[in-house]
Order: sequence, then C-alpha cells, then structure tokens
Amino acid sequence: MMIKGVERAFTLIELILVVAVIAIISVIAVGKFSDLKRDSSRKVNVANIKNIARTINTELAARDGEIVRGMFAYAESLIDSAPGGGDVTGPAGAYNVRDSWYDGSGGVVPGIYCGIKTTGAVVNAGGVGTGEVAAISEAHESNVGLEPLAVATVSRGKTSPAKLCMYYLTDSDVTALKDAGVSIVSRHNYSNQQASNLNWDSSKYRTEMGLHSTGGGPGMRADLSACYPVVLTNGSAVAVLNPASCESIYRDLGLDYASTYNVSGLDPKDPSTYYSKGICCKLYVFGLGRDCAASTKFFESHPRCPVLDKTHYRNYLLVFKQNTGLGNTGSAVTFAGVIDPSGNTAKQAQYSADWSS
Repeated sequence: MMIKGVERAFTLIELILVVAVIAIISVIAVGKFSDLKRDSSRKVNVANIKNIARTINTELAARDGEIVRGMFAYAESLIDSAPGGGDVTGPAGAYNVRDSWYDGSGGVVPGIYCGIKTTGAVVNAGGVGTGEVAAISEAHESNVGLEPLAVATVSRGKTSPAKLCMYYLTDSDVTALKDAGVSIVSRHNYSNQQASNLNWDSSKYRTEMGLHSTGGGPGMRADLSACYPVVLTNGSAVAVLNPASCESIYRDLGLDYASTYNVSGLDPKDPSTYYSKGICCKLYVFGLGRDCAASTKFFESHPRCPVLDKTHYRNYLLVFKQNTGLGNTGSAVTFAGVIDPSGNTAKQAQYSADWSS
C-alpha cells in the first residue's frame, strides 16, 4: 500500500544508468561532429587547390606572354638548414644545406623542409644559448613540417621513395626560373638569432618590404619562423618532386610520363636519372607562403591547408615544370599547378573527400 503524497525517488543504480546513457550519447555526438569537421576540411582543401590554380592560371593568361618576373617572388624554398656541406648563404656557417639528395629516411636527414633535426644543428647554425636549445629541442618533438610529403612510405612490404628530393640549380635553371617569376625565395630560420646574424632587423627586406621576422620559434613552422629572402644562384638547393613516387601527380597535372618498363639506370632516389632518360620533365616545388607575391596580390587571406594541424607545414605548394632530357625541347619553366602539403592534387584530394563521407 502506497502512502499518499510520498513520491518514489531515483535509486543509485538508476542514476548511474542515466549518466552512462548520457555519456554514450555525448561520445557518439562528439565523434559525429569530429567526422563532419574532418569531412568539411577535406572539401575545403579540394576547393583551395582548385581556386589557387585557377586564380594563377587566369592571371598568367591575362598577361598573355608578358614577362612575369617577380610574380612568384618570395615563395618558400622548402629547403631546411643543417650544418655541413652545400649551399651557404650569409656569414660563414650561418646557413648550410646538406650536399646530397634527400633520401627519405624518416624525416631525420637534413635537407627537405621538415623540422629541426638536432640541438647540435641549432648551436652550429646560429650559436644559440643553452636555454633556447632546450626549448627548441622540445618544440621539435611536435614539429614535423613537410614530413607527410618527404618521408618514404611502406605498403605491403614495399618501400616507396619520398615524394620530395633536393636538386641543385645550374645557370640555365636559374635563368629559366627567373623568367617564370621565381628569382628570390624565402628561407626559414631556426630562430630570430639567425635573423640577427644576417642583419635582418636593418635589412631592406624587413624595413621596406615588410617581410616577416617576428615570432622566431622552432623553425620550419611557416606561421612562426623568422624567414629571409635568398636570390637563387648557380648551385642553390631547391626542392623537386621525385618522379619515382609521383607518377600520379604528373598525370593529374596533365604532364607526360613515359613507361619505365625495361629502362635501365633509373635510381628512385635520383630524379636526374629520370630526366636524362626522357621519362618526364623536371617539377620544381615552392611553398605559397604569406610573403609570396602571388599570395599578397591574388588572395584576400593567405590560403592554408585545413586538413593538417599546426604542427605541420600547411602552406599550399606551387609546382613549376621544366622540359629537360631526351624527348623534350627547351629549358623554359612554366607554372604547372598546385598540390597540398601532403602531395595531393585536386583529383587525389577529391578522392579522399569522397571516400571519407
């Protein structure tokens, strides 16, 4: 018999069940929201690739053969600094580049733009103090830069070489790039100390052109690093796509790629062997950084890849082709298209977006 006016309360077990149900619903809702956010980012990435390529091609067509020198000035070089060997700019030892191809060994070999390698590299490069070295070393752990594009991949037991390699320019290469609008590139410092070593504060690049040098930071973060301009010369190191891993990129951009069947002497870590055999043209790669003339002239806000987080290099990459080797004529460089920081063309990015939905 129930006493009138007395209401039955929830038991402890019932309260626990209610809380558990709410928690499960919350987890599902958060998961769905994350999926929607990821899908949206992938679609934005596709739109960005197409829009950048369309905008630049429209501008080039409007110029109708006019000289475009400077149009792509201050694009980012994608070349990392490291002690020892190669291309030296500024005071002795202030900026050194590894004197060899990038070999794709997990992002630990100095060369292609993918983050600070060792505290020793920082000390040798800029003479930074102990406290800064410790901070920079810690920052390196979460700063992988272009690693998605530069690291070799393993699939079904087979290793594919990295998509990016290092290439050293000849005099004719420099002239061809200059005619295409690429003559000065922005390189990133490990810290503001290096910018100071190069007299950055009083340079015309900062005082007159307003190029960025604030923030310092762990280097190789396009949104934090100090950067300074370098004029391309004979022997300068630049990034090129590795034909051994990028056949799909060539085809998506509408570029010829001959069969490699029964062709001897091809080295997956040496793109020049592909050029000399007439397999494909040379594809230079530069980052569409915030200081790049194309960014400041054509876009209201600097486009960044929303798929990758801030520990990655997120600027889109400009691809330029140069016909070289057997079966090709001329050494002119022309704009070929845009890829995202992971090396995806619009077609490949669209495929990822479609299958993620």
